[in-house]
Formats: sequence, C-alpha cells, structure tokens
Amino acid sequence: MIEIGKKQKLIVAKTVDFGVYLAADKNAGQEDRVLLPAKQVPEGTREGDTLDVFIYKDSRDRLIATTREPLLQVGQTAVLKVLQVTRIGAFLDWGLRERPAPSIP
Repeated sequence: MIEIGKKQKLIVAKTVDFGVYLAADKNAGQEDRVLLPAKQVPEGTREGDTLDVFIYKDSRDRLIATTREPLLQVGQTAVLKVLQVTRIGAFLDWGLRERPAPSIP
C-alpha cells in the first residue's frame, strides 16, 4: 500500500519516457501506481528494482514520488520556513522544491 507523506520502498513496475511507475508489489494495477519523474530516476534503474521514495500530492492533487529527502514526514513536527502567504494559506519549505546548483568559485 502506498502511503502519502511517508518514505517507503517501492518496486519499479513500469518504465515510460517521462519516468517510472512505482508500486507496492509487482502485480499492482495502474490505479495503485505512482510516478517518479525521469529527472529523479537513478541511472541504471530497471523494472523490478526497489527504490526508496517519498510520496506526496502535486499541485493538481495527483500522487507523485520523489527521491528528495523531506524535512519531515506525516506524524513528525519541525520548524519550517514560510515561502509565501496567499489568500488560500501559507506555503512552507518542507525540503522538496528544486534547489539551484551551487556555484563553483
């Protein structure tokens, strides 16, 4: 079972041009899979491999996997930086946004 807001080990069930679909087991149906975008798929990953990923919902409310390390998971507490406050609420940095590459002096 895929759990939102937690890191877990999932199996690569299917490879597509834009990433890989992960599942809790090899026989999971399409509705029980989650996408790991291509830019985060470790080099050499094949179907049947197990990856350690964090599961969350994107801006369109779809499940998505990431290999990035979150600052906290469901059930944990932490002090987070507020990135933006809008009429619908505050947006916090919980460690999953893309960071610019460090500059080399």
